[in-house]
Amino acid sequence: MARDDEALLVSKAPMGGKLQLVQGAVQAILAGMIIAIVMCPLMIGYAAMIYGHDEFESVMPMLTKLVFMSSIAHQLVITIRSPLSFAIGQTQDAGLIFLSTMATSIMVELGPTVPFQERIATVVVHLSICTAMVGFGLIVFGKLRLASLVNYLPTPVIGGYLAFIGFFVLKGGITLMTGTALKTLGSWTQLFTGHQMALLLPGVLCGLALSYITARYHHFAVFPGCLIAMPVIFFLVLWISGITMDEARSYGYLSPETPRIALGDVYGLFHFSTIHWEVMFPLQLPTVFSMFCVIALASTLDIVSASMGTGSPMEYNQQLQTVGVSNLVTGLTGGYTGSYIFSQTIFSHRLHPAAIEAQYPGFSRLIGLSLIICEFCIVLTPFSLTTVIPKFLFGSVLVFIGVELLKTWIIGVYRKLLLVEYLTALATFIFLNVFGVQLGLAAGVGLAALCFLIEYARSEAVRVVQSTSDVIRTAEQHELLHGGSAVEEDAWLKKQRVVTLQLHGHIFFGSVVHIQERVKEAVCIRSKATKPQTHGHASMVHPMRHDHRMPLLAMNHGVHPPLQKLDGKLCCDEHRGRTRFVVFDFSQVSGLDATAARSCFLALKMLFKQHKITVVYCGMKEKIEFLLRANDVFSTDGHDDELCHTTSDVDLALDWCEQQLILAAAKKRSLDSGQSLQAVLPPATQELPLAQIFKAYLSTERRNTPEVTQAIDDVAKQFAIQRWKQTERVFVVGETSDSWFVLLRGQVTLYTKTDSSEASDSPHFTNPFVSNLRRRRYGSGNQHVASQPNSTTADTASDRELFARVRAGCIFGDMDFVLQQPRAIEAVCTEDDTVTAMIPRSSMEKLLQTQPQVAFALQEAVLRASYMALTEKLHSLVI
Repeated sequence: MARDDEALLVSKAPMGGKLQLVQGAVQAILAGMIIAIVMCPLMIGYAAMIYGHDEFESVMPMLTKLVFMSSIAHQLVITIRSPLSFAIGQTQDAGLIFLSTMATSIMVELGPTVPFQERIATVVVHLSICTAMVGFGLIVFGKLRLASLVNYLPTPVIGGYLAFIGFFVLKGGITLMTGTALKTLGSWTQLFTGHQMALLLPGVLCGLALSYITARYHHFAVFPGCLIAMPVIFFLVLWISGITMDEARSYGYLSPETPRIALGDVYGLFHFSTIHWEVMFPLQLPTVFSMFCVIALASTLDIVSASMGTGSPMEYNQQLQTVGVSNLVTGLTGGYTGSYIFSQTIFSHRLHPAAIEAQYPGFSRLIGLSLIICEFCIVLTPFSLTTVIPKFLFGSVLVFIGVELLKTWIIGVYRKLLLVEYLTALATFIFLNVFGVQLGLAAGVGLAALCFLIEYARSEAVRVVQSTSDVIRTAEQHELLHGGSAVEEDAWLKKQRVVTLQLHGHIFFGSVVHIQERVKEAVCIRSKATKPQTHGHASMVHPMRHDHRMPLLAMNHGVHPPLQKLDGKLCCDEHRGRTRFVVFDFSQVSGLDATAARSCFLALKMLFKQHKITVVYCGMKEKIEFLLRANDVFSTDGHDDELCHTTSDVDLALDWCEQQLILAAAKKRSLDSGQSLQAVLPPATQELPLAQIFKAYLSTERRNTPEVTQAIDDVAKQFAIQRWKQTERVFVVGETSDSWFVLLRGQVTLYTKTDSSEASDSPHFTNPFVSNLRRRRYGSGNQHVASQPNSTTADTASDRELFARVRAGCIFGDMDFVLQQPRAIEAVCTEDDTVTAMIPRSSMEKLLQTQPQVAFALQEAVLRASYMALTEKLHSLVI
């Protein structure tokens, strides 16, 4: 008994599997038939649009069958090669206008003196060759992986072209229904007769109804159901009214009966011996190239849409090759351009038997085969479908497509584009209607390029950025540079003397005016109409005013000499001083033309020279530097003149400007005080006493008291003196911060690690504090770091970013020490015989317990050093 039950179960399993296969096959076949019902009116409409010239009317049934054969070839290749087993590929609307243009052009070029059969043969062969050429181009395009290049076509131009396709399809539908060729504006008046309106209104109303119904109801059966309902209602009306088929045909609702058409008759149009090759190439090459560009874009968009709509990943370049193969095969068999039909592919994805497909991969290709069989049956019919199906059915589908395209790209796109882009799309649509396809597209692309140039020229090509370098300076240098004394009468002159201008993008002739305006607005000069006021006159001195923008830097202000901007406007900002240096940062500039070099930067150089303003150029690429030198912006022999300087990056440029300001201030102080220049500004080669460095960081009131002097002398003994060679690392990222340092001689550069680098002797650092620091890519690097192969050598400049450069007399390593966190930066010696003084955490803790006054003095020096570095950045923010 158990064996009988087991045998029964085994026998039922295959039966269930077979039933599931049958159901899946029926489902796939029905899906193919539904798609055939949808595509049939389109193919007939496409044939009417391609061969819109009046003389094609006599052979239109055969030409229509060629369009169906073209779709069969496309579908066969797509079904075999596509990774989507349910994919649909047919003749597409993107190339219709170009095919129609070439067909009409050849007929007109040959003229009535050439026999009709020769003209027809020339047209059909030429269109087939062009289709094969497009297919070959798409294959090459895909193999070279250039699918992304089609995105360079401006969207407004493509939108205008798609709107033109909509208008072209709409005209094709009207012509199909009424037989009136709408070639000129005056030909539209022929439609306003009772007979023409009777032929036109049913198709127009049905097309508008299709647009409304499909927008409101999204069920897959809505559209094919409407297509079936229209002829049913038509014949029902004829039956009720007693009108015969012959009467409807004579009125124009049906096409006249034609002789029987065999498939051999269709390909009998290809008489290669009578072809007029002289009217094909090179006359039609511009149209072929334009058709290739548009079809490549349309095919790429169809592939992307099909991939996204079905949720199936597709390799775009590979599928572009598939489309190329389908066009090549179609062209060689006498067909026309086509591609994936993403709307029908998504539709077939919804109807394909997914369960069977999972068990039997490729089973859903039955949908494509079913569609091929249906279309081939239409080709084999010995008559034209328009002789038995009302023409307004096919016309209504074309009206529907035309209305949808016009609605999308003339009305709907208004909210998706900028105003200038929308006007470009609208202008392209008008150009295409007025000038034709080639000139219209060229005019549209030219207009889009012109709009881009105008917008690009108006963009922010220059902006004022921070105006201090990343150098950590000594207390003496800070005071000389920023006027640390509150009683210094000309301290206000030390503000805003360096203007840094960062340039962006490609600087061309259209950017000249905007850049000059921004530069003249940022640079201040002393008015020539007024002489500088004497600060010693009592009536000229104002009481001390508190600087609400920078309370740490509040100072006495005398009467400001009147300043004006280079554009002639009065400078009303009391925090501005006369500009001494202008820094042009070219690091973000991708290109420069000769017009901008001469008209902009040479003109600015001459203007700056009149007002004795030094210009510093930095971050230039080789070609940009060549153009500037060739146009006399700076010296061609590589030597800087008195009012011009060049550096590799903006930080070195700002450092150079600050050094000039410090030197000028030191010379002035030396003359005023009677001290030597070396006493005011010690040379960099001199090893500074540690006690002198700490005293400089203390306030004026405290640094001269005996107690503090003794405390500083005592604390200097707690430091360990260390000597370093060039490229040695004082500390690295991630190590314990158990000490801080004072630089006595030489130079140390501080770096942060980039995200992609990791030191071999330190963990990968992802401290959020450092990630928020202002980073600048370090430029040449050869002035500071020489790469060595040993483990104590700094990493190459490409593995890190510059944080700061420390000069003799400065404190560093204190930030992580105070916060008691691992090192966030690394310190690299960038000069030989560098000398540092180091105090460990244990010594600091011991001082706090045994000599608190000494520890407090030391902490005050560290705190004031940190605040000085902070005010450096605050100076750069007050612009």
